[in-house]
Amino acid sequence: MEGWNKAIKLDRQTPKSELSLTLQALSFELHSGNLATTNSNEVKAGLLNVYKLCGDETKLQIKWCQLAVLALNATQCVFTTQELNDCTSFILEVCSATNYLYCTVEALGALLYNTDLNLLRTLDNLLGERGMILELCLGLAPEREVQHLALRCLNNMLNSVTDEMFVTHIVSTLTTLATSRLHGDNLNRARLLMGVMKCLQTVAKHNTSQYLLEQILSIVKGSIFEGAHQTASPAISLESLSLDELNLSDVNEPGHTRYSQPRVRNKKGRGKRKKQESRDSPKPRMELQTDSNRGRKRSEQESSWRSPNRKQVVNKPHNSPQIERTAPKHSSPSMQHSASPKLPHFTNKQQSAPVGIDKNTAFNPHRQTDFSVSTSESEYSESDTEEGMQNKVSAVKCRTRLTSLQTLQHCISCVHKSRTYSVWSAFLPPDPTAGLLRVLQKEPNMKCRIAGFGALSALIESAKHYFVAADSRPGAGKAPYTPFSQSLATDLLTLHSELLQQVPGCVPTVLPHLFQCLAVLVIHTPFSKLKPGLISSILTEATKHLSSVGHYKVEAAALSLLCACLTVETPLPEVGSWLASNEQTVGMCLEHLRKSTHQRDTLQTLCQILRFYFTPVIHWWPQITEAAKLTLASSVDTLIQNMALLVLEELGRALAAALEARTLELSALKEHWINILSNALVPILQNEHSPIMPGACDILSTIGNAVFASFEVHTQRLIMTLLLALTNPTVPATSSACRCLGVLVMYPCIRDDLLFVADTANAIITALETTDSADSGLLLRVSWSLGNLSDTLVVNKLNNPSFVTDFSDILLGRLLDVSLKTAASNDKVKSNIVRALGNLLRFMKQSTHDKAHFREYVAKSVDCLLRACTSGMMKTRWNACYALVNTLQNPVLSPADSSWAADLFTTLTSVVVHCKNYKVRINATLALAQCSTRACYGSNFATVWGTVLVTLSDEGGGPTMCGYTERLRLQLVLLMCHLVVLHGEEDKVEMVRRLPHQHLHGTLISQCSAVSTADTLSPTEQDLVTAARIRCQQSAPLLDLVLHMLTPTPLPSDTDAFITSDISSHSK
Repeated sequence: MEGWNKAIKLDRQTPKSELSLTLQALSFELHSGNLATTNSNEVKAGLLNVYKLCGDETKLQIKWCQLAVLALNATQCVFTTQELNDCTSFILEVCSATNYLYCTVEALGALLYNTDLNLLRTLDNLLGERGMILELCLGLAPEREVQHLALRCLNNMLNSVTDEMFVTHIVSTLTTLATSRLHGDNLNRARLLMGVMKCLQTVAKHNTSQYLLEQILSIVKGSIFEGAHQTASPAISLESLSLDELNLSDVNEPGHTRYSQPRVRNKKGRGKRKKQESRDSPKPRMELQTDSNRGRKRSEQESSWRSPNRKQVVNKPHNSPQIERTAPKHSSPSMQHSASPKLPHFTNKQQSAPVGIDKNTAFNPHRQTDFSVSTSESEYSESDTEEGMQNKVSAVKCRTRLTSLQTLQHCISCVHKSRTYSVWSAFLPPDPTAGLLRVLQKEPNMKCRIAGFGALSALIESAKHYFVAADSRPGAGKAPYTPFSQSLATDLLTLHSELLQQVPGCVPTVLPHLFQCLAVLVIHTPFSKLKPGLISSILTEATKHLSSVGHYKVEAAALSLLCACLTVETPLPEVGSWLASNEQTVGMCLEHLRKSTHQRDTLQTLCQILRFYFTPVIHWWPQITEAAKLTLASSVDTLIQNMALLVLEELGRALAAALEARTLELSALKEHWINILSNALVPILQNEHSPIMPGACDILSTIGNAVFASFEVHTQRLIMTLLLALTNPTVPATSSACRCLGVLVMYPCIRDDLLFVADTANAIITALETTDSADSGLLLRVSWSLGNLSDTLVVNKLNNPSFVTDFSDILLGRLLDVSLKTAASNDKVKSNIVRALGNLLRFMKQSTHDKAHFREYVAKSVDCLLRACTSGMMKTRWNACYALVNTLQNPVLSPADSSWAADLFTTLTSVVVHCKNYKVRINATLALAQCSTRACYGSNFATVWGTVLVTLSDEGGGPTMCGYTERLRLQLVLLMCHLVVLHGEEDKVEMVRRLPHQHLHGTLISQCSAVSTADTLSPTEQDLVTAARIRCQQSAPLLDLVLHMLTPTPLPSDTDAFITSDISSHSK
């Protein structure tokens, strides 16, 4: 502390010798680790004061740089923008006037670490076209260690540089360095390339420019093979990789192989190389070079930053990019320091710490924490054997490949999905021995192979939207050229084959990653359009490793792969056939449950089998039941318990389908459910603190009407009582209990139970009234149950008239009220609410409608339905139109005497003509046909008639809407027949006047005659058409055109003339 106080008090009157001693004392204090009383503000003030006193003394400048490295690495000094600019300018001046580049660059890296470089005034001098850092990276300094240090400094600086011009120039410089013939031995080249790849990895993490990604991927394409076969690698051959929208051309030249043979030199007779200058150990930190070394002559190739006036021209190496650009303008607000975790600063690793300092606690800036591949330079000395040097080079190259593969994985995730096929073609060429597959086949390092599988998984995930086009079925590729679908199918088949071939010889460490990659590929592969047998091979390999003793991760990955095969394109016949002949797969899954290993993956796999492939393994259902019950009872993990309940739920649904298909006996299912209820579900439902009650309620909803009807009365009452109790808002199972009640209330065996229906209605009302509007999930389930309840009311009205009489008007009013309040929720909830409103209005009896407040409910409900017909998602509109169908089917709610009739017919006719969704138009047309008397239409009769004719005159629809177009045309013709039957004498003139123009008559006849005589008409519809023909004959000749529309006979040649004459004579 005293030393820093002394440094702060120094001034220009202080002798240089005293200043030198002060710097040495402070450096020794930092080396000794005496930092307990060191204050960062005093350290910063001391550094800022001392650098101004160094003047032109080289020794003092170098000592200050060494002190700055130690101080900034030991304390958290925060500099202002001006202070940072001043210190950076000082270091640049030192670099231009001395040969001690290592310590100055080291000080610069420590100073600029974790700062916002975009505010740095000298950024162009560092990273510009002739910037110091970039020129040092290109190797213009005589010492190789300076080049490596500059790359590490650049890597840290890239974390905060956001100017695209600087980043583009940096990537261009790194490309030049990676693709040029690097000087020095293999170790130097490997270290430089590793530094380049780490810089590119940092660029990829902070930039998504497609141009930069192209440059980075072009380098990565070669560096993923760097030294993979322990041979000297030539310079990377940079191939152009263009991220086109859909590049189908092969980016690799035919027969082109890279990195297979080292480059052969033409000149012979050369002696052994001299040792590189970079191999010489640097001087100790406190020792300066001699004056003769400091004063040696500069060469013409020195950079502009080495000259104080920065006007010298730099002679760059061959292939160095020349980019003309201007320095960006920087503002001068206060520096914003990044909040990211602090990375190691830069210091000379080969410098030895003072005596007495523990090397384990001393600062080690070159220690790598993101890779576990050992590459520490201290592991090898100058006297290493040739084998040791080869191991060192191999380790560095291994890190380079690992960094390249990780960079590739990140770049793939940043490439736009419309351009991913270019990356697919570049890294997965037709030749399976090239590209990314070569890494998976021949990569000697396990970590690199794991990274390769990660990159391949990312590539598959990014290109998955293309896979749907793959097709290798016979006849799919009959063309004079190879279609894209067949080429893509070939690529997928090759990829499956190569991955499957690696499974037998894959070590347990890598095998889980191989299975994960296969699972990603399986999920996105259209197996139904590829040759059969492919997914069976994958299932076989996965099953072989379900019992891989001693390899927990391999078993888990095999289960995940098996689950992926069971999920894709369900149900796939090939998977069903394979399961039928490999039933031991279910037994192996159950064995895992008994051993309590891989419970989550196993339960998920069983769910997929029960959901999609229950028939091939139907005789396993008793064992699956017992295993799920055992897991439910033994596990204390809520997630595992919920998954066990999900297995029982899927099993209940599968058993109900099997009972309906008559493949199982009712007695067996009844015994199964009694066992499940008594031993598992009832104890859970009776425990109000159980977190798995919702899962138990979901299981009860799969019982089915037949099984529920076979239960004893007390068992039925027990289930209903438990569910009604769980609808209490204080219980976490409210939504599941309401949903289960919504299923039970529709069972024919109990739906006419007035008390149960009323209790269910009260429970639903309470749940809707107490539910927060923001809880959309709960509202969705409860509103769905309300829709089911309303369906039950309508069914009971049709089958049991006394049920309507006994049902409480008060309860009906509460249902209408809560429905209208909930209708303001989101569209998904609203689609259920409008369905319920239509049924409730249809259920209403005359005595109820006579009450004034119920007439108000009716008006509000109809208004809500009309608004839902024209807004919201299409499902809501479809349900709203169908709800109006139910409303108008109630003779009590006749539009003739209502205030909402005009809005009703205006909205429905507008939907029929203008709505783009055919299902909505069909239901709106159906609603217009529900008025049973002419009086119901009132003054809107002519409007509805004109709407029918206008819509029929429209050809409408396309090839994809053909089915819906026919259904709409059928409903329109039936509505026209309905109107013809109901029309009165006062309507004839208006009906004829609204007939379309004569050039549309042929269209009307051709569209209507085929529909009216179709064999698909029901007897009721046929009777309606016949009645309409009779009415047309009675009203001849005014409706002769309509008669011909409904009769498959040709129109007389003078039809237009006599229709015109009849209209004029009738008007007179």
